[in-house]
Amino acid sequence: MKKQIKYRLIGSLQISGDKSISHRSLILSSLAIGKARISNLLESEDTLSTVKILKALSIQIKKDKNEWIVIGNGTNGYMQPAEALDCGNSGTTARLMLGAVSTNPIFCTFTGDKSLSKRPMTRVTDFLNSIGAETVLTNKDYFPMTINGAEDPLPLEHRITKASAQIKTALILAALNVMGRTSIIETRKTRDHTEILLKYFKVKFKISKQKDNSTKLTFNGPYEIQAKNIFVAGDPSSAAFFIVAALIVPNSKISLKNVCLNKTRIEYIKILKKMGAKIKIQKDRIRAGESTGTIQVEYSKLKAVNIPKNLSPYLIDEYPILSIAASVAKGTTKMKGLEELRYKESDRIKSIYENLKKLKINCSVKKNDISITGSAVNPRGGVKIKTFGDHRIAMSFKIVELICSKQLNFDDLECINISYPDFNKHLESIKIENVL
Repeated sequence: MKKQIKYRLIGSLQISGDKSISHRSLILSSLAIGKARISNLLESEDTLSTVKILKALSIQIKKDKNEWIVIGNGTNGYMQPAEALDCGNSGTTARLMLGAVSTNPIFCTFTGDKSLSKRPMTRVTDFLNSIGAETVLTNKDYFPMTINGAEDPLPLEHRITKASAQIKTALILAALNVMGRTSIIETRKTRDHTEILLKYFKVKFKISKQKDNSTKLTFNGPYEIQAKNIFVAGDPSSAAFFIVAALIVPNSKISLKNVCLNKTRIEYIKILKKMGAKIKIQKDRIRAGESTGTIQVEYSKLKAVNIPKNLSPYLIDEYPILSIAASVAKGTTKMKGLEELRYKESDRIKSIYENLKKLKINCSVKKNDISITGSAVNPRGGVKIKTFGDHRIAMSFKIVELICSKQLNFDDLECINISYPDFNKHLESIKIENVL
């Protein structure tokens, strides 16, 4: 018999700005000409790393009340930095800014924290070297590194075989300052926030489907981009934590407002609906090219599903919280093709497995596949959760704590600030104590 759960979740939340869109809004505004005002920017450690680096490259950025003002200098407007560019923990900052500076004739040193310095960079730098940039990784595949931007970057055709929106965006940012035609071919479709923002900025480029089902992006640079004001849509990956929380905590019913409904970002909702989740979506408006809306969620009895490998590019940030949903679902959920999870803030396959095992959840790993058998009994709790300094692992297990009979102990919750500084405040705002 399940123990009485102390809380239920009731009410509504305005979801914080999307992390991916926030990074791209800052960088594209810096490559535009003129003043841009950015509203609802996510002020996390990751995005502030991007702000810090842009300032070091002589871009004027300041916060004015609830807006961020960016004065761009054009696609060739970065100046020689006086210091190393510290990306902190942000892989997005690192890979996107490498692309942005690669076609500016400046010399930069890139560094990062211990976690970022374990994430591979040649998947980006090999492409950038081919167009004429000179990169040197002092530790084989990893930061720190130097890059000497190309003075006359080459217009080439690039074929990306790894499903990575970061690689694609790095090449797009580089292409904006290349004389001639640059083609970028994606063999597996990834997030398209960069393309949507470029259309919003009225940048002309071509998207075409190829015979082998790949997607080809064609740019004819260099571009002169005019600044535009941006309202950042709410982060669907952040919304996922509260959606799963409401699904697994009995008697819960919540509404999440201003959530980005980009098709490449809400595949996890389709998965949860297949599991039996009661979720309703109401589209509201378009913000900076992105569809947004309200998501209503209520407690549901979940069942296991199989998640195929071909969906992994669309679920890369949501697998940790989906593993929590799977841990209470009836049956065995199988998640396949999770290789990229090994190269995030932590090895997320390992992080998920070790912590679920501590909670006595039946979990197994075979190469890059995870199987989780849901328990009919609420986790006992009372164990120490190792976050591995990974914000999504920390938040996922803070959600499962809601149904544990005993409080969990965490080695590090500060890492949540990497992507969602308001997470705890937002969670507490919808927690209502059950009346027995």
